Amino acid sequence: MARIVTTCPTTGESVPTGYRSADIDLEQSSGAWSFRCSVCQQVHAWTASEARTEATERFAA
Repeated sequence: MARIVTTCPTTGESVPTGYRSADIDLEQSSGAWSFRCSVCQQVHAWTASEARTEATERFAA
């Protein structure tokens, strides 16, 4: 199961939301969720349209 990630609005970095793709279907979801950001420690809200699965992330080598 891939982790669901979004972008931290404070730093612009990709961060995990604490959810996995088996928990939430991004194509069918219309709600908003919140999580404590592991980068800046603030609570952020995210929607399915702002998120992506870790499998689609491209990390710099």
